[in-house]
Amino acid sequence: MAFWTTFSTRSILLTIPCIALAQQPCERLSTLALPGVTIALAQTVAAGSFTPPAGRAAVDVPAFCRVAGTISPEVHFELWMPAAWNKKLLMAGNGGLAGTINYTAMLAPLRRGYASSSTDTGHVADSDAHWALGHMQRVIDFAHRAVHVTTQADKAILKAFYSAAPEHSYFSGCSQGGLEALTEAQRYPRDYDGIIAGDPANYWTHLYAGAHLWIAQATLSDPASYIPATKLQMIGEAVYAACDSLDGIKDGILNDPRRCHFDPAVLLCKNGDAPNCLTQPQVEAVRKIYQGARTSDGEQIFPGILPGGEAGQGGWSTWITGTDPGRGSHFTLGFPALKNIVFENPDWDFRTFRFDRVQGFDSDVDFLDNKMGAIINNINPDLRAFQANGGKLIQYHGWADPDISPINSINYYQSVVQFMGETKNFYRLFMVPGMFHCNGGPGPNTFDSLSALEQWKEKSAAPDHIIASHATNGSVDRTRPLCPYPQEVQWKGSGSTDQADNFACALPKVP
Repeated sequence: MAFWTTFSTRSILLTIPCIALAQQPCERLSTLALPGVTIALAQTVAAGSFTPPAGRAAVDVPAFCRVAGTISPEVHFELWMPAAWNKKLLMAGNGGLAGTINYTAMLAPLRRGYASSSTDTGHVADSDAHWALGHMQRVIDFAHRAVHVTTQADKAILKAFYSAAPEHSYFSGCSQGGLEALTEAQRYPRDYDGIIAGDPANYWTHLYAGAHLWIAQATLSDPASYIPATKLQMIGEAVYAACDSLDGIKDGILNDPRRCHFDPAVLLCKNGDAPNCLTQPQVEAVRKIYQGARTSDGEQIFPGILPGGEAGQGGWSTWITGTDPGRGSHFTLGFPALKNIVFENPDWDFRTFRFDRVQGFDSDVDFLDNKMGAIINNINPDLRAFQANGGKLIQYHGWADPDISPINSINYYQSVVQFMGETKNFYRLFMVPGMFHCNGGPGPNTFDSLSALEQWKEKSAAPDHIIASHATNGSVDRTRPLCPYPQEVQWKGSGSTDQADNFACALPKVP
């Protein structure tokens, strides 16, 4: 016995058979007919060792049904459905310019009983974003459509396989995945009733111009401005010497780096360049990085990188300096996207980009906004539809993020509060002291936001804090609570500063 259910989306119409059986054979899904969807693989995977595609190492998995397919025109996806299903769906977001299915992020939800999904967002990754050149549909899929249509396909396949729709649908992503998360909350508010958005790239046009490109011009336009990675430890130590104790504890973490007004001029070389000082051009470059992109008349285009992420693996050496000039991730991500997505010119020179309007003519920032803003920016503060759908949104951001300024998350959160009023019943922002981009850094940077989201959505237990931990060589050596903004973590005044129990969440103390 079967009946038919129809799902309508903006992009595809899904008509699926809902078979009145507990769970049909996985392989039968290969013949499932969904308009716009081609199922290329439907395979039972036994519990035990499983090797994900693309040469990844074998991992242990529970028994699951693996489905791989394509949504017209080029959106590839995988959906893994466990034999022991918790009746929930979780989709994992992407990073960078996407282009790959995030198999690694699919594993943990699968092991927790989730149907686990991911998409390549409609293109195959390459090193220079040439996939976008002359392919606006790929750009649109990458920007917002792919995650939405994959979600609709996931739900259709789940209904066909389990004869039941998921009781809860969650999305979790960081960086580009954080953009995808906020895209879903703003543009497709009925796709998910729980969303986790980490370090989001949601103001994409101003991030690529006002962070990636601004930092490139600050450090590369004049070769003398480049800061070698060998000087980063010195800069980091000077920052912490100036600011570490501002929160009342000297612990190698800046609780709120907005309070740190470090001037790199204190490191100015006295007698020519040397390993333990900065030249005048290098001082100016560091100042520009902290300042963030601005026009000559002071208009802020994108907030600057905050102090605290200069030293350490995953800090400035990864994002800003690289091993050589032009090798930092700000450049290896920013240049290809601007060349092939925005200017559609593989020979475009980053030095020609204009931040200022000249004699009434638009700046290149205006050009970027006019061409791409409506497609890929997700800064709409109106989350009423998501809230009305019962949605819960947890956003987090590392205070020491050297890629996307943490102020970007605060700006978006505050815009929602200003537009909607009180938001704590459905939307909370957690700032993470000492965390780099999505992970790493000197502060406690590992935390279970998914459990917090489950408790909030399924048990109505709103997260008043989330416990985070830091590990060295695999051993946990510090725990701290993360607090819902604008609260911050404060030491109670006694007990170890490495134990979360000795801290509380409270509003910042007035100086």
